Amino acid sequence: MEELDELRASIRALHEKIDRVVALLSTLPPRKPPNSRPPRPKPSPLTQEDVTALQAQFAALYERWVNGYELETQEALDKLDVDQLRRLADANNLNVTAKMPKQQVLHILGARFREKKQLHKPTGPREGHGT
Repeated sequence: MEELDELRASIRALHEKIDRVVALLSTLPPRKPPNSRPPRPKPSPLTQEDVTALQAQFAALYERWVNGYELETQEALDKLDVDQLRRLADANNLNVTAKMPKQQVLHILGARFREKKQLHKPTGPREGHGT
């Protein structure tokens, strides 16, 4: 019987401790979720003027790149922030998303430069088709 009384006393003491812990927890302010960053404002859609300006910027960068200034062109692109790069790529009909990282957008732009160079590479006269 004595053991039973000791067990009951021990259980009562535990209940009292639990009640105190619950009371303390209820006085704490609520915690914010860990990802409580303010949402990034959505960029405004590209206007026709934006598209024209960004296409001109792309053409200028491409011309610099194709004329042998690859490093300078790369540095100019690196100086742009990721949203500017995405808008530049989007205005030039490159498939980019709003969550695409900067390195991937740079890779897509570089691939487009190389593709454009291949498409516009002057070809010599074909054998048997010339004058």
